[in-house]
Amino acid sequence: MNRLIVVTIVALFTAVASAGAVAQAFPAKPVRLVVAFPPGGATDTFSRVTAAEMTKSLGQQVIVENRPGAGTTIAAEYVAKSPPDGHTLLFTDLSTHAITPSIYTKLGYHPLRDFAAVAPVSVSPMIMVAHPSVGVKSARELIALAKKHPGITCGNAGIGTVTHMAAEKFRMRAGIDITPVNYKGGATSTISLLTGEIALIVTTIPAALEYVRAKRLVAIGLTAEKRSALLPDIPALGETVKGVEAAVIAGVLAPAATPRAVIERLNAEFARAVDGPKAREIFTVNGAEAMKTTPEALQRSLEQDVKTWAEVVKATGVKLQ
Repeated sequence: MNRLIVVTIVALFTAVASAGAVAQAFPAKPVRLVVAFPPGGATDTFSRVTAAEMTKSLGQQVIVENRPGAGTTIAAEYVAKSPPDGHTLLFTDLSTHAITPSIYTKLGYHPLRDFAAVAPVSVSPMIMVAHPSVGVKSARELIALAKKHPGITCGNAGIGTVTHMAAEKFRMRAGIDITPVNYKGGATSTISLLTGEIALIVTTIPAALEYVRAKRLVAIGLTAEKRSALLPDIPALGETVKGVEAAVIAGVLAPAATPRAVIERLNAEFARAVDGPKAREIFTVNGAEAMKTTPEALQRSLEQDVKTWAEVVKATGVKLQ
C-alpha cells in the first residue's frame, strides 16, 4: 500500500513537471493567428493589435494570417486540422463560429469537438440602422411600420453571418415580417443602404457610426439588452423587445488536442494583451470592450451559443452546403 502511494505521488509530480516543461518550451517558433475575415475589418484590427502586444511578451513573433471566406469556415477548417501545439490559432467571431453548424450541412470540422477554447478578446453589440427615407427613429416605430407594411428589406454581411441571424432574431421576437437581403460583406450592404436600395441593415458599429453621426443613417438600436457605456445616446433594441441580444465576440480557438499547459499560457497572454493601452484604445474606437475569462468559461459559453443560435437558424429554415 505504501509503495502504491509513493508511485502515485511520483506520477503526479511527473505529470505536473511535464506540464510545466511544455509551458516553458512554448512557443518554440512564431505563432500564427489565422483570421477568418479579410484585412481591414474590426476583427482583423483586433487581431493585429493583440498580436503586436503578444509578440513583446512571448519571445516569438505573432503573425496574422488572413484566410477569409465561406462564413469563416475556411479558416476554421484549416486550424482544426493544424498541429495541436499552440503555434496555429483561429482568430474569429465566436458568434458566427457558433452559428455555422446549424447553417452548413457539410462541415469539415465540428465547432466544439475539434477546438479548444483559448481566450476571448473583445465583445461588441451590433447596430441596426435605417435609411432616413424609411421615416422611423426607434425600434417601436419600426415594429409599427413593419406590421402595417410587411416585408421591409434588411441587409446583412452574408447569409448565415451573425448580422443575418441577429436580424432574424429581432424579427422573431418582435413578431414582424422583415425580408433579408444577403450581401457578400458588410461594406456592400452599407453602400446599398446609403443609396436607399434597402431600408435597414444590421452591421458592426464601426461600419455605421460615422454615417449615423453625419445623419445619413438613423440608429434604430444596438443588438443588446441595455445601452453601451461607450455609446449612451444610442438605445438598445432590448429596451423595446426582449431576447434580441447578439454580439460580435472576437476570440481565439486552438486545435482540440493542444496541451492544457499551452492553452493556459495563451489565455494569460491574451488577457495581458487586451489590457494594453493601445488595445483598449482600438477597442473603444470600434465600440468594443476588452473581454477576459477562463478557457473553461469560454467553452461553456460557446456550447450555449451553439444551442441558442440553432433555435434561430431552425426557425429561418436557412441551410447551406
